[in-house]
Amino acid sequence: MGLPLFDASSDPGPSFFDYVSSTGRKPFADGPLEDAIHATTVIAVRFDGGVVMVADRQATSHYVASRDMRKIEPADRFTALAISGSAARGMQFIRIAQLSFEHYEKMTSSVLSLEGKANYLSPIIQNNNLTSPFYVIPMLAGYDVNHDIGRIFEYDGAGGCYERADFNVIGSGSPFAEGALRLGFQTGMDEESALELAALALYEAADNDPSTGGADFVRNIFPIMITLTKSGFLELEAEAVGERFRRINDRRASSGGIAGSQLR
Repeated sequence: MGLPLFDASSDPGPSFFDYVSSTGRKPFADGPLEDAIHATTVIAVRFDGGVVMVADRQATSHYVASRDMRKIEPADRFTALAISGSAARGMQFIRIAQLSFEHYEKMTSSVLSLEGKANYLSPIIQNNNLTSPFYVIPMLAGYDVNHDIGRIFEYDGAGGCYERADFNVIGSGSPFAEGALRLGFQTGMDEESALELAALALYEAADNDPSTGGADFVRNIFPIMITLTKSGFLELEAEAVGERFRRINDRRASSGGIAGSQLR
């Protein structure tokens, strides 16, 4: 079967989202609003050599709906896409974004730049958030192979895209995580320091926000931690993540949870 033909005035070009819309189909499938389940906190931190990201695994409604949700997925070898807000719509959003990037590159026989991917998401966010009650706020981060740096892009609810030079947080745990990030971030951090800071910020969010899940030592379910470097998208093993959060938890336990004079 060949590709559909369009006249000059209706050709959607290389945009997968515009193509689906032109067929009269809805890019997103709706469901009952009362069953909406929400995804929460995701953190990204730049370091000298790339970006680290960490996300909790909990999805909530009026109860804990899931303890092992994945809120970060690879968009391609060097790029990660994360979501907060409506969980089901967010997962649809990730799949549409992944398909959109692949569709663009196949239609144009060219590689879409990291900045191009970031800008590509804006109209999709706008179309969803301004026409649907199923609100989604994504975050895009990746290693820019054209400039040899890690980059983080944040969005507002209307699809506005802004690059962050330091870190970014999305989700209900943002105020608590951002406090730790503002105190701990330093320009030129190495990968290990960025991983430690991101884990600490998520621990703070989970400790203070009921919708953010932390490390579940009973079920051995731990946050997702990834790195984006010149080697590409890499997800840390669950055992290594669990050990990292266990060390933070032990430090807190030793002080009885009392705040100290510096980041712990």
